[in-house]
Amino acid sequence: MFFCFFFLFKFKNCTINESKFEQKKISLNINEINKWIYICKNKKLIRGILKSVEAPKITALITIYNSNKYIHSAIKSIQNQLFTDIEILLIDDCSTDQSLNIIRKLQKEDKRIKIIQNKKNRGALYSKSIGILKAKGKYTMILDSDDLFVNENIFNICFNQATQNNIDIIEFSGYNLNSEYFKLNKIPTIPYYLRYKSHNEFIMQPELSLYIYKKLGKNKYKLIDGFLWGKCIKSVIFQMALKIIDSDIYLQKINYGDDRIINFILFKVANSFKYINEYGIIYNYNKYSITHKKKYINTCHDELINIMCIYNYTKNTKESNIAAFEIIHRWKKIIFPGLNLNNSESLKNLIDKIVLNKYIRFQIKKKLISFYYNLNKSKKLKLIKFVK
Repeated sequence: MFFCFFFLFKFKNCTINESKFEQKKISLNINEINKWIYICKNKKLIRGILKSVEAPKITALITIYNSNKYIHSAIKSIQNQLFTDIEILLIDDCSTDQSLNIIRKLQKEDKRIKIIQNKKNRGALYSKSIGILKAKGKYTMILDSDDLFVNENIFNICFNQATQNNIDIIEFSGYNLNSEYFKLNKIPTIPYYLRYKSHNEFIMQPELSLYIYKKLGKNKYKLIDGFLWGKCIKSVIFQMALKIIDSDIYLQKINYGDDRIINFILFKVANSFKYINEYGIIYNYNKYSITHKKKYINTCHDELINIMCIYNYTKNTKESNIAAFEIIHRWKKIIFPGLNLNNSESLKNLIDKIVLNKYIRFQIKKKLISFYYNLNKSKKLKLIKFVK
């Protein structure tokens, strides 16, 4: 019965114009994906438990908060990799369910599993950052606690590609598993960005820094790539990016958009990038996860911190337009619905800085002012001065 649901999806009406070769390859992958979903969700281990690895080549990092429904399957998807020189690093952010008991039990069976417990609930950004800084592997691969690796060879492929060519970031394809409708979308999640990069080609600086946001027109930019999963990243590069981020941000509890802060700076400090046309991960669209719960006040708070971080990093360059565009793009669905008095003051301070920035385009400034003018009318806040 399990497999029947997965073979019901249709392969037409795809929004990406893929070649016939790629369509054939993806359809052939469906059988393998179904097999690995079944194995992992039924907690099957097909290679036996391995001994501890003293000098791991890859750190597989998972942050955990109340993930008892998914975490066992996620860990199994790592344990079933053909590549065995792995450190499985788990950061528990003070879970109140059975997550900690589950991972402690698994740790007794597999000595590659390392557990770090936060002393108090600190949020996703802090937890990921601690994990990245503590990683012992030469490369780090991040997996959300409700996602799965679904290609038994993806660690092997990434490590070989990275080490043979001395690549800082390897990116591979993923699929979106919509748990609400219980179907596997045919469209790979990550390759939406393929129009902005080349297959199996090296991208070096300064071109690499353009990957993260891509200018589309005079006043338009694509969204910043918000995923750390689906990537194999050299740990020292990861750690270098974290040290650039303002340390005060780590004191804030951030659960929404945390990947975007790290990703933006990561693609500035990395020297080389390569996309490989291999599938390797399933992103589980879990409507009950922190990311998709519509707690507008919390997500607005997190979003403004994300944008402020991006602005602080780019404020002395023309790239500061990116932060302004992030406000415009996320205004309707996230920022405006979640504004309370405190958030409004933070937004006011941020817009003040952006409007006075000499690099920000005039049309973008006008757009931000119109947003804030409407907000002032509804909340009776002091209108900022618009300086041309």
